[in-house]
Amino acid sequence: MTEKMTYVDALNAVINGDEMTEQVIEKLTALRDSVAKRNAHKSGKPTKTQVANAELGESIVATMEEGVDYTCTDIGKLMGGLSSQKVYPIMKRLLDGGRVTCEKVKGKMVYRLV
Repeated sequence: MTEKMTYVDALNAVINGDEMTEQVIEKLTALRDSVAKRNAHKSGKPTKTQVANAELGESIVATMEEGVDYTCTDIGKLMGGLSSQKVYPIMKRLLDGGRVTCEKVKGKMVYRLV
């Protein structure tokens, strides 16, 4: 009885430049199909959290006043007690989108409306 070829065996055969037998081709084709099937389930739609954070970012921008400096803690308190860990990634996205500016003042990151 012949030993069943594994994905690792098939990949090693290709990497080592061994002969491409029918068994190697079948195994690699199965691997490709498996990966394609797994990736097909992933959608380009944003997750619930991403949608919620985008909405939260818009309300943060609407709440901020021009010319006023805000730390993540300040923004969290302004938004009803959100943690700095929740506010920081939202502010980073707003910063990357050009909606706010950021500078370091006395060791703290301070955000300001553009």
